[in-house]
Amino acid sequence: MTAALVFSAGDAWELDNIDSWWPLLWRTLVLFGAWCAVASATYLINDAADRERDRQHPRKRHRPIAAGRLGVASALIMAVGLALAGTAIAFGLDAGSGAVVGGYFLVMLAYSGALKAVPVLDVFLLSAGVVARAVSGGLAIEVEISPWLYVCGGFGAFFLATSKRWSEARELGDNAVIHRPALAAYPSEVLSQMLTISAAAALLSYGVYTIESANAPANGAMALTIPFVGAAMFRYLMLLQGRRSGDAPDQILFTDPGIVACVVGFVVTATWVLLAN
Repeated sequence: MTAALVFSAGDAWELDNIDSWWPLLWRTLVLFGAWCAVASATYLINDAADRERDRQHPRKRHRPIAAGRLGVASALIMAVGLALAGTAIAFGLDAGSGAVVGGYFLVMLAYSGALKAVPVLDVFLLSAGVVARAVSGGLAIEVEISPWLYVCGGFGAFFLATSKRWSEARELGDNAVIHRPALAAYPSEVLSQMLTISAAAALLSYGVYTIESANAPANGAMALTIPFVGAAMFRYLMLLQGRRSGDAPDQILFTDPGIVACVVGFVVTATWVLLAN
């Protein structure tokens, strides 16, 4: 959701003019809070629905609901409150953003109920959530986002979601379908192909975005960040298939020195390009 703000530098705002970017930053931060509330609500509902399966999972059994530290009724009450608050905040910013946030919550309700057991659709719905965040960010600050950024974000999320399923299928073996029923319809070779295709699509679409997007610098300098994105993805694949868990990609992102270096390099390079252009 911050992509709209970051990549509109020099177009919708100027760094040396606080009056141009402070209102946009404030709206982005408020929207971020709204998304945190609604996303937390969906996690609570999903964990409540999966509590019995999670109790048999080597890692998920430690989650508050599965471990019995948080009651189901309390979790659902919290979820309703968070969902209503987050959606109301988003509507307060912009009707379009509110509709996107509210729509996301409804889709995730359907996902937690039945759709997560539908092969391929389960991953697409999770990916759509990332795209929805970007859409709402653009609406909240009235900045048009390049379709290529939506494509890149969607395939990037698809890549991470598929990696979790691939890892679970490998680590849990025949027991994997107990924890994630959709895995029964995913042959291991299909998951591997989905990983490869989504990684290639994410990297390619990001490359096109850096060169063709109206939001990116006209001289194509943002293409200098492509090597960092590619290196991070390849490093993650290496760790994933080298028996390091892909079940928690956020942990790998913040703990692996190679990926952290790629992230730092990307941020520094992107910042320099945006400020210089």
